Amino acid sequence: MPPQARKRQSRLRALKKRITEFGQRLAVSPLEHIDDIVVEGLKGIVKCVGTDRICWYELDDELAALLHTYTAACRSGAPMSPKRIPSDRMPFLAERLARHHVVALQDPKELPPQGHKDRQFLEELGVKSLLLIPSGYSPRRKGVLGLSSYSVKRTWPEDVISQLVIVANILGATLERRYAQAAIQESEQRFRYLFTQASIGIALETIDGRILEVNPAFCSMLGYSPEEITSATCERLSHPEDEKIEKVLFEELRQRLRPNYTIQKRFFRKNGSQMWGQVNVSLLDRNSGRVPLVIGMVSDITEQKTAEAAIYERDKELQRLAGHLMEAQEEERRRISRELHDDIGQRVSLLACELDLKAREKSPAKQESKGALLPEIREELNAIASDIHKLSHELHSASLQCGGIKVALKDLCWKYSSNYHLEIDLRTEGIDSNLPPDVALCLYRVAQEALANVLKHSRTKKVLVKLSQDSERVRLTVKDSGVGFNTAVQSQGLGLTSMRERLRLCGGMLSVKSLPNRGTEITAEIAAAKVLALAATV
Repeated sequence: MPPQARKRQSRLRALKKRITEFGQRLAVSPLEHIDDIVVEGLKGIVKCVGTDRICWYELDDELAALLHTYTAACRSGAPMSPKRIPSDRMPFLAERLARHHVVALQDPKELPPQGHKDRQFLEELGVKSLLLIPSGYSPRRKGVLGLSSYSVKRTWPEDVISQLVIVANILGATLERRYAQAAIQESEQRFRYLFTQASIGIALETIDGRILEVNPAFCSMLGYSPEEITSATCERLSHPEDEKIEKVLFEELRQRLRPNYTIQKRFFRKNGSQMWGQVNVSLLDRNSGRVPLVIGMVSDITEQKTAEAAIYERDKELQRLAGHLMEAQEEERRRISRELHDDIGQRVSLLACELDLKAREKSPAKQESKGALLPEIREELNAIASDIHKLSHELHSASLQCGGIKVALKDLCWKYSSNYHLEIDLRTEGIDSNLPPDVALCLYRVAQEALANVLKHSRTKKVLVKLSQDSERVRLTVKDSGVGFNTAVQSQGLGLTSMRERLRLCGGMLSVKSLPNRGTEITAEIAAAKVLALAATV
């Protein structure tokens, strides 16, 4: 082998050795020592290659430029490398590098005509020969390893280029590792800041439920020190009833059946009091196949729960008072009805009879002198007695008490048909004759109020009243084909409110369907289970 070839082989072996050592040192070195090792390694490589300078540039897409990161010179008199190379100064070469092409120039004059800007820029820098090796070491970052000769023109053998490609890839992988580690550290710092400064309680647990760490807010909520909490278990801090519920959710989280869950639970404070917390628990997967952690975030909702309990008790009291009020109202209706029917109505009827007797006792001459006054008074008294009788039945239906809901509805529909000329289609299906009195009275009052609304507002004479009962429910429907109304706009009056309250006391519900010019349908439903429960109390 000629001496020159042997010399080239020797230099290539030395270069390979340098690159191997360079890669090994970078692989085992702490990240904080990376910069020094890179510069030292590049110095050794540039000596083996025998060129003037070696540099590492990173591509900044936002600036559309190459930014200088590392440099090493073999010759002390070599010009300084630019800190920043805009892509518009080397547009032809930038396009080649973007396509991941190696650029090897023995002389900038080798560039084609479209590379005239690149040639001018390299001549300004004093570059006689140039080698550029791109490295796409991550989807987000790209770099360029550049070797330049300022003293003499030189060639770039393929075997040397292939070794320098390895150098570029080593640098790229090392820097990506450092950037990734820096990103992890930054993320951990942000998490640590949020963990310590957050106003909500945060706890980190193992997958087995052992508490690893808690933040100051969680300690403040419960009154324990961090050491006291981490030495305890979740079961000890939680109310037993709530812990049973959460165990099921936590087990589903452990088995990856759910990524997270939310629960409202009670905690025991150190002073013995209880705290209500809104708890959000999530699985925190970690990299490198490590066992995942569980993160729990707790908000103190004790005041909210206290307010909800107070509202609930107030609503219960209002409902109880509403029930008593309706019972008192029905009792008052019955009393007034009895007074009207048994006392005032009878007295008016008696007065009419007395007038009739007096009229018969008078002589014909005196009767003629009085004219037709007594018959007119008698007719007026009869009309008053009839109105009192009607009012008495409206206040309290004797037919409901004696004949049940079917008879009472038939009587109610007949009265509206005869007195107000409504065309009512009454249908009853499967009605139990032993329907509880409270249910029968509730449905009767709903039908009474619904028919009154039809008469006042619907502007129609045709009405369907349907009462049905099956194994699931008792249902009353009152439907008309009148003017209707927009339920989303028009406020619902006292009548509908009264219907809903009556049904609520019986465990039922009311629905209203109506549209302008499409009629109105009112449906009252009481579940069969509620009917049976009310029947059992009779």
